[in-house]
Amino acid sequence: MRKFRKYTATALVAMMVAGMTMSGYQPADVSASQESEYIIVTKDKKSMKTVESKYNTMIDTQEQNTDFLKDENVLVSKMTAKEAEDAYRKETETYQLTLTFRGDESETIAGKDFDYTYQDDGEIESFLKKQNPFLWMKYWFEQSKYELKRGIVYDEDKLEKKLNNLSHLSEESQEAPVDAKIVYKEDQFVVKKEKQGTTIDTDALGKAVEQALKEGEETLNVEQANGYVKPAVTKDSELLAKQKKQLNELANVQVTYELPEGEKVLNGNTVKKWLNLDEDGNYSLDQDKMNAKIKKYVKKLAEEFDTLGKERPFHTTSGLDVTVTGGNYGWKIDQKAEIKVLKKNIKNQQQVTRKPEYSQEELYTDNHGLGDTYIEVNLTEQHLYYYKKGKVVLDTPFVSGRMTKDRFTPPGVYFLTYKQKDRILRGRPNASGQPSYQSHVNYWMPFNGGIGLHDASWRSSFGGKIYIYSGSHGCINLPGKKAAKIYEMINKETPIVCVYNNGYKLHG
Repeated sequence: MRKFRKYTATALVAMMVAGMTMSGYQPADVSASQESEYIIVTKDKKSMKTVESKYNTMIDTQEQNTDFLKDENVLVSKMTAKEAEDAYRKETETYQLTLTFRGDESETIAGKDFDYTYQDDGEIESFLKKQNPFLWMKYWFEQSKYELKRGIVYDEDKLEKKLNNLSHLSEESQEAPVDAKIVYKEDQFVVKKEKQGTTIDTDALGKAVEQALKEGEETLNVEQANGYVKPAVTKDSELLAKQKKQLNELANVQVTYELPEGEKVLNGNTVKKWLNLDEDGNYSLDQDKMNAKIKKYVKKLAEEFDTLGKERPFHTTSGLDVTVTGGNYGWKIDQKAEIKVLKKNIKNQQQVTRKPEYSQEELYTDNHGLGDTYIEVNLTEQHLYYYKKGKVVLDTPFVSGRMTKDRFTPPGVYFLTYKQKDRILRGRPNASGQPSYQSHVNYWMPFNGGIGLHDASWRSSFGGKIYIYSGSHGCINLPGKKAAKIYEMINKETPIVCVYNNGYKLHG
């Protein structure tokens, strides 16, 4: 069942009597007056004032002239009641309402699409019958104006559907407004102005359209009708002004961390979250809470940027791109020291650029921290490559740890810990408390605890598959001459990359 809404559209009506004469002020013939009765209907009160002004000019000049009725705002003139009713009805048949949106964009809805119709209630006829034709003097010298209510009906459901189908009400056209807010900009907190969106307030628009239909308006400015959803908070907010002042006193800090992969900035936008905010919107400092937040932040910073033991891309000499995990080489933030320095930065509201407090650093920033000088210990190929300034200056086969759980050589990236000549290497104590082995080496270069590079005079051959079943206890066994050369060339902290091309398999 269709739902119809009835409106009474109000128009101003001027009732005038013609057939009057100015000379001698002779009364007009009653029948003549009745035959010449007519009404003037305008769209709104403003339009009626225009007609009034022209009519008064006519009176002042004592001219019987009805040209003043030829105005675009006059809807009905010099008509009988029936003619006026028919004119109203015809007008509704072609009625259109144009909605103007932001950006000078507009859409039009036609009355015929939602059954916008004039309802004849006989009001004009009743109005004319009430007029007293003998009061011609009154109508000559004083214009009579009346409120005429025109009955309008339309289908509510069809109107709603028509409005919902407007392109400006589509989902993709709805851009939500953005509230004014406080941001950290150029070393201080400032208020960022709100942003008007394009989201339509459907309730407000619906009411505005209903009023326009009631008044018979042909245009509707959606913004002037408050048809857009407005930002809840504007730049003039007293609360924002108060918060800006408080934040500039408590959290106006910026620490720019210089990191191997670029920069990371800690500024007031983060620090303000570490403050207390009460129900009234007031910021305050709770030192215990602040300390806990700083500790948590530094821990997360270390987790994100420490490279010690983490996966590291590596391009092998044989041309493979692999990933190496493990080792003792890499960046490591000294969290305790960093917390202390960061507390000072925040307390003193400093704007600084600095490195984190490190307990360990990589030697280089390029080539994933390896630079152009390092040693590749390829455990799959059983071959060592010494790179210096990007070129292989020495290579040699070797024997690594036997492929058992207790003896294999772990992969990873390591620092050369130190180097030493003429060293006795001893194994773990056996059941009798004696070393499981003792071996004299001329060149000792440890990098992973008790694992290192060294000569192995007891071996006559190197490379191949020896390591799988007859390997060392984890060390890299080198030919004597090659070990001597490496010892002379290598420096403390040189990166040593131990890599298996395709992983490894243990057999015991």
